[in-house]
Amino acid sequence: MTDSQRLRTIPEGIRLVSEVAGELASRGEGRTSVLAVATYLPMDVDSVARVFEGFEEVPGVARVQIGTRAEYEIGDTDRFRRGDEGIDSPELLEGAREFLRAVGELKLDDEWVRKVEEQHELLFLVAGSGKEELELGYLTRRVKWPRARVQSVLNDFDAEGYIDVLIDEEGDEVRYSFPPLEYPKERYERNMELLQDVAPGGRSKVWLWIALAVLGVIILAVVVLLRVT
Repeated sequence: MTDSQRLRTIPEGIRLVSEVAGELASRGEGRTSVLAVATYLPMDVDSVARVFEGFEEVPGVARVQIGTRAEYEIGDTDRFRRGDEGIDSPELLEGAREFLRAVGELKLDDEWVRKVEEQHELLFLVAGSGKEELELGYLTRRVKWPRARVQSVLNDFDAEGYIDVLIDEEGDEVRYSFPPLEYPKERYERNMELLQDVAPGGRSKVWLWIALAVLGVIILAVVVLLRVT
């Protein structure tokens, strides 16, 4: 089970989330959301949300309800903004070694990797639709994983207050309402590439080299034993 509290214990992670939140709030009438910020980081949504929980203790930052969905108002957005480079710069994560190291450690959990990939794929599809309300079928037709899995991710989003679920009882239709999202293909691919750069694929190679080394020791021992005898 991945520790979603981990990001909030890393100063660099807290800084990145706060900078993105401040910039987005300045563009969105002083308000932003967990999902919008998550599109800037190769992290699971829940980890980003845990950092937001800490923001609630900061004067001028307030959690507000939009229906059953939670967003955050930031009174003094300049307090958190990144500066001249801006959050859309590819350099946002460059040099964030502590943060990327944490991502690499989390990636040893294959279930966490799948979770991040699925969450970001859905956010990318939602943003690309240009709509804030979508039917389940719109998303299931555009992914390669099972409908039940898509619904599970959306149900998790709903349970945490990231989205609204709208049910038309007469038409037996389920629609999902999302906060405003922008997730261009370039940023999505960059996040997924960062995810792969620290992927547990390296772990499998390590185990391969260990296995080969052990095998080499065994073979050497057998050869020595045969020579002695």
